[in-house]
Amino acid sequence: MNQSNIYQQYAYSYPHKHAYRKLAQPINLQEVWKNEDNANLFAYMHIPFCSVRCGFCNLFTISNPKDGTDRFLEALNKEALTYRDLLPDLQFEEYAIGGGTPTFLDEKAFESMLSIFAENLKVNTKDKYGSIEASPNTINAEKIALIETFGIDRISMGVQSWIEEETKLLGRPQQLSKVKFAVENIAKSKVPEFNLDLIYGIHQQTEQTWIYSLERTLNYRPTEIYLYPLYTRPLTGLEKMQNQGDDIRLKLYRIGRDFLLENGYHQVSMRCFRRTDKPLHKNNYKSSIHGMVGIGSGARSYTKNLHYSTNYAVSRKATKEIIHAYGEASFEQVRYGIFLDLEERVRRFIIKSLIDGGSLDMQLFETEFNFNVIELDIINQLFEQNWIMENGGIIQLTNEGMEKEDLIGPMLFTPKVKELMKKFQLN
Repeated sequence: MNQSNIYQQYAYSYPHKHAYRKLAQPINLQEVWKNEDNANLFAYMHIPFCSVRCGFCNLFTISNPKDGTDRFLEALNKEALTYRDLLPDLQFEEYAIGGGTPTFLDEKAFESMLSIFAENLKVNTKDKYGSIEASPNTINAEKIALIETFGIDRISMGVQSWIEEETKLLGRPQQLSKVKFAVENIAKSKVPEFNLDLIYGIHQQTEQTWIYSLERTLNYRPTEIYLYPLYTRPLTGLEKMQNQGDDIRLKLYRIGRDFLLENGYHQVSMRCFRRTDKPLHKNNYKSSIHGMVGIGSGARSYTKNLHYSTNYAVSRKATKEIIHAYGEASFEQVRYGIFLDLEERVRRFIIKSLIDGGSLDMQLFETEFNFNVIELDIINQLFEQNWIMENGGIIQLTNEGMEKEDLIGPMLFTPKVKELMKKFQLN
């Protein structure tokens, strides 16, 4: 197999937003959630703003908006209150604040955002486990202090590389002095956990420069280190540049994996490596079966049978238009998303279990769907490839399967979702 073929798509969620469409008829929010288990939910807040739009980014965000953040926060507050008024029984077991870059907001707006989440959506940020994303250019002591005050457990920040020439090639100019300052302040804060992201496969990156970035990151002993293979958007300058050299992502992945395993980390998924002295947080929320409420333009929400969000785009013009529409929106109804039949729910359970968490609980699957997961042809195909193994009722990825997560995930997409994604017109 050509190793570049194993890098198809990061399938951390399913179905992809490219499969979402305008619903034939709007559905009232109470109708969407009336048959759900609202006692074990995930809360997500999406802030679609960044100081820099990285060359590899395909997230729903715009860089350096001239104005509109106050208007966005007003709409965010309205959306949070709508959920709380119409669905007062919502209880959140876990949460995340992402984007974009939440720390892009200035200190006053940042505090308002956190207050909306905690006080109006009623997310217990102090007692429940949660994470927030940051960037080296936008995190500071004041925002870290607010994160501490609200009791958020984890800060996740993309460093990508400790070599300025490499981050410039990613379309992400950053000064190492700012990166160093940000990481040091996070590491010495009272926030219990922090994660640092690195990217491998950058044009002109070598084994030596990759090891250097790994060693620099390890100096801070972050709770988690995420290693991301570089993906590029079609028809961009970054994609053209990446195609000029050999694809050494698999080689660099193996170097990074082995380095971290030898230095006090264990592997949770293809991307996630966690310190062996920091056990994973446990609670009642299970991403494979429980729902999620997302607020903010670009946020997704999940029930068992319907996934929904605002419209999706990548270009600045289209994203800006969607964010503007969010500022005028009414949130009592759902208008855009995808319904999940039984087959889609089964595929989602498998993807969320194997790709998102590395293991599939066979008993939980049977309880949810009333049949044994071993009966599925796709599962037997994965066994035949030696990409998964079974141990005590748990199906796990093998080492070979873990390095092929970005191939296995898309293999599990149904023909229906693949066709919807193919026909999606990305703006």
